[in-house]
Amino acid sequence: MLMGEAVRGVIVDHALLQYGTIQPENFKSNGTLSLLRKLLFSNIQTAISYVLPVSAERVNLLQTMAKLHSFECLPLTASSPDIASREIAQTWSHISGTILYLLPNHDASPKITCTYFSIALDDEVTSAFHNSNRIYMEKLEELPLTICHLNKKAISNDLVTVGYIMKPSREEDFAKRGAFPICPTPNGLMFLPLTFELPISKQLEEVDVILHKATDEIVSIELNSSSESSYQIGYTKGMQELQRLTVLMNLIWYKDCMMQHCLFQV
Repeated sequence: MLMGEAVRGVIVDHALLQYGTIQPENFKSNGTLSLLRKLLFSNIQTAISYVLPVSAERVNLLQTMAKLHSFECLPLTASSPDIASREIAQTWSHISGTILYLLPNHDASPKITCTYFSIALDDEVTSAFHNSNRIYMEKLEELPLTICHLNKKAISNDLVTVGYIMKPSREEDFAKRGAFPICPTPNGLMFLPLTFELPISKQLEEVDVILHKATDEIVSIELNSSSESSYQIGYTKGMQELQRLTVLMNLIWYKDCMMQHCLFQV
């Protein structure tokens, strides 16, 4: 990856989306599609790819899915990175930055190969495909973490990465207004959505600051019998682990009262 070239495009093979044969009206509740929608809010061009030939029924399904989420639907003649990258370069020649192309590793582990490359002015791929241009993932949920890692590597270690946790509906509401961009802001901030689907310790290695909506992770509130004004709040196991690791790793921790202030500094 060349210096200064942040991730500006992501292409995901449709086999990774686990949509099966579900009906189009259920696409909005698909977790993997919701994850990709976060990229759009960060102005990262996003596409679902498929390799020809594909049945007309499947193409219609993919196009419906893509249109619903404002993705592109990108047909390719081959899934191999060396061939696909050149076809992608021709289609996305307008993108100035790094492109990620994600493919499933069928019956293998790790389960996902993420190849990244840049496009030159002559529409040719600038990076040769060696092992250094590939990252392997077990879950698609690792994609935001991978993007943040590559962005910091490409641009500057001085970027401040803000990890955050909140319920999806609240997160999307903020993201639609320009908050929580995965791409670096002019102020040198980059936001990483943390997930309890992955080991928290691995995610915190990329994080400098924690921003969270604590009330979203409350599971119980117990009043202290000795004092009406005293109570004990119980959080989810994931939040308890996050709190413990934040202290161990000496990370800065912002709670509810700081959230609005932090968001408007983007």
